[in-house]
Amino acid sequence: MGSAELFAGGAGRAPEAPSGGLIDLLSVSAVVLGARGRVVFWSPQARQIFGYSAREALGRYAARLMVDEQHLDLVTELFSQVMSEGSSWAGAFPVRHKDGSTRLVEFRNVRLEGEHGDFYAPGIAADQAVLQRMERDLALSARLVSQSPIGLGILDPDLRYLVVNPTLERINGRPADRQVGRPVREVLDFMDAGPVEAAMRRVPASGDPLVNQFTLAPTPSDPGREHAWSASYYRLEEARGRCSDSPSNSWTSPNSTARPPRPPRRGGVLP
Repeated sequence: MGSAELFAGGAGRAPEAPSGGLIDLLSVSAVVLGARGRVVFWSPQARQIFGYSAREALGRYAARLMVDEQHLDLVTELFSQVMSEGSSWAGAFPVRHKDGSTRLVEFRNVRLEGEHGDFYAPGIAADQAVLQRMERDLALSARLVSQSPIGLGILDPDLRYLVVNPTLERINGRPADRQVGRPVREVLDFMDAGPVEAAMRRVPASGDPLVNQFTLAPTPSDPGREHAWSASYYRLEEARGRCSDSPSNSWTSPNSTARPPRPPRRGGVLP
């Protein structure tokens, strides 16, 4: 099969690689060393971490290029272990940047065997400070979602739940595993889900959020009375600015009553 056949409908061209995703934000780089420790492959991203261009790095001994003199013996030992035993190594290591500064870099190293029995040591590297900041931000985001008193959910373009937080589990009366992958109409079977679905479909198409959409409905946990729910819907966009076409929704219960909130008086102010 030719390379052009791998991309059906693409007129023989590979699809354009998107940018701005998680790997790009981390500036993950790839460096491949030969059996004697010389650089044989050098990715463009490696320059962001180490400062050297491919022309400057290729053919040079990686240890002498990127490692301070005091760490040479340790690096040589780790490299020999990976190459002789076929084991992998992962961890943070101080590297010397082209500008003379030192920074901690996270590495993942393994041994690969080539077609003719040659061994290579590919390494994946990312700046530890960037990695730790992203891990911290992700942990904070996850904590905010999981502990939010507002019900939060993310749906795919077919209005099937992808993510629900614990509050939305309680509101909808179902654990997450009975919501994820299921359509809105099926999950919200305790109410008329038609208006909710209609609102969710409008948001990805227009890009405009719908805020404070009031719905009157009981809940599985409190079926004896109706609750007035305030729901807001937003279109999510990826880090690179591309629309995901997936609506997110948030639900809050401002009150528990048998009647909807009163409309504002003239002038838009409630008494």
